[in-house]
Amino acid sequence: MDTPDVKRKDITAWAEVIHDPEKELRISENREIFKKKFIDDLSEFLYEDMRRSRSLITSPFTINRLFSEISEEERKIWYDYAAGIPGKLKSLELMIRPATGFIRTCIITDEDIEKLASIDHEKYFRDPDTAFSNLPGARKWYFRELNYLIPPQLKKIGFEIFRTAEEPLLSPAMLRKLARAIHSRYLQEMRNRDNNEESTGDYLTDYDNLPDEIKYSNADNAYHIANKLLAIGYRIKPVNEGFQPMALHLDENEIETMSRIEHLRWSWDKRLNGWIFGNMKDSERKTHPGLIPYEELTESEKEKDRELVRLIPGLLQDIGYEAYPVVPDRIAALSYAIKPRSSIHKLLNETRKLNEEISGMSSKNPVLEEKVRVINRKIEETIAEVQGNYNYARHIQETYLPEDLFIRECFTDSFVLFKPKDIVSGDFYFFSKRDNIRIFAAADCTGHGIPGALLSTLGYGITDQAVNEIKLTDPSEILDHLYSKVHKFLRRDDELPGMPDDMDIALCSLDLETRILTYAGVSSPIYVVSDNQLHEYKATNFISNSYETGGHPFTSEKIRVKKGDIIYLSSDGYTDQFGGRFHKKYQRPNFKSLLLNIHMNPMPEQRDMLFEEFERWRGENDEDQTDDILVIGIKI
Repeated sequence: MDTPDVKRKDITAWAEVIHDPEKELRISENREIFKKKFIDDLSEFLYEDMRRSRSLITSPFTINRLFSEISEEERKIWYDYAAGIPGKLKSLELMIRPATGFIRTCIITDEDIEKLASIDHEKYFRDPDTAFSNLPGARKWYFRELNYLIPPQLKKIGFEIFRTAEEPLLSPAMLRKLARAIHSRYLQEMRNRDNNEESTGDYLTDYDNLPDEIKYSNADNAYHIANKLLAIGYRIKPVNEGFQPMALHLDENEIETMSRIEHLRWSWDKRLNGWIFGNMKDSERKTHPGLIPYEELTESEKEKDRELVRLIPGLLQDIGYEAYPVVPDRIAALSYAIKPRSSIHKLLNETRKLNEEISGMSSKNPVLEEKVRVINRKIEETIAEVQGNYNYARHIQETYLPEDLFIRECFTDSFVLFKPKDIVSGDFYFFSKRDNIRIFAAADCTGHGIPGALLSTLGYGITDQAVNEIKLTDPSEILDHLYSKVHKFLRRDDELPGMPDDMDIALCSLDLETRILTYAGVSSPIYVVSDNQLHEYKATNFISNSYETGGHPFTSEKIRVKKGDIIYLSSDGYTDQFGGRFHKKYQRPNFKSLLLNIHMNPMPEQRDMLFEEFERWRGENDEDQTDDILVIGIKI
């Protein structure tokens, strides 16, 4: 089949919208490649996809036969249409680029499609008495569908549409981690559906078992988090080192706007994978009734998009990013990061400040000034060495502690407030998942700083061994293994005194299907807020005589929880913090009252409220942080 003559300007038009920094595609050298991809193939792919939709439309062109069977004159219409696509992309300030990895969607609004469809109607279906807006529904749908099909056809020839302004600063590895957390939210929503609901979802499996198309869809969702925030006037950036990200507070209007963008993204993702509108969902024919404007969705379908949007503030915290306004009048709506103050940071900063003051006093005496300069250099070298050692120890601890996004996989509605006293912590937290079982813990080892961190490393490693290697799931059995191993390491010689307090711990397992929470603790209670009532479950295990009696020294307690209940675990660092007007400890009753007061707020905001209350309490008298801080919140 001969291809009608294609003008050079048509190929040049395509080259103008290609973003190809490596200049792999040159018109003069690859004119035939350009023509084959962007004219011949694109025209045929577009035509054949329209044929697939012919039962739903009234077409002004012949689309009943195969592309190879239509006349040259008919084919010329489609070649001409392909040649005009670059001009339409430029009208929307869109570009294309060779795709690497999965093809990302580009957010093109329904209003944009309507505009392009109107242009097509005027060009290919000239009727001075009929404006596009007044066309019969089926014919009007035809011109819209032509433009909805442009990105999928570009995908087939290896190109994706994008906007430079929408480029997020997230690495592929970060996108994969976010994708896992987003899929966990989907699994949670499926579990929360009533038993009599018609569908329980098509992909009720772990992320690793998903087909590539669904993995890419979750990654695409993560990729567009920045664009959803851009829609309400925010961009994102990594939080500066030494600062703590605060959760972005979204109001209902902002959630609705971002939900509309999420539905657009989902719709384009489906189209890129070959789906078209259909009255019934049909996986073989790839038709879906959800490929309609957001306003036409049912309220239950809109709520699915809203749930994904409400997850975004917590995800940003997990990856250490913050949102900042791109419109000046939005600055007041942003919660900025708050810089933490550990005693080691405070000491280093005060030392530097003192050195600067001494240098100023000695500036009139050259000999003294030189001695001070030498001393200062040695102090700075010592400070740098101390800080370097602490920072490396922190890096080691951050390496083995569960990543925030993995915690989000385990529990999509959760938070961890973790604030070491001296850069590294004697507290540690643990999360693991196996099928429908989630195992989690909050532990407080003796001491803080480097000594405490050494014990926490030992404790975490043994806990991980018990759960992920030996495959224990009962908290009492895990504690038995943990303390027997810790005692073995810390009491090598029975004639020498061992450490009086190894660690306090609250350890739980939760069956997501039965919603049975099993708890075993040593000196650490847990709190469950249910129906606006806070219930304290106290630890019933003790270390002092556990190994004198032999046998199985630890016991567990089973607690039935329900949807909406919140579980809190904590070390004693929060309640033992000195502060307030009278230099007193915060104490457990105040902590329980605080949890009850904030439990109705979204989980990321609860974390912020706990942190702000902690800073307020110790800030009244500028108290140093007393101990490591660890608070975990999990909503069922």
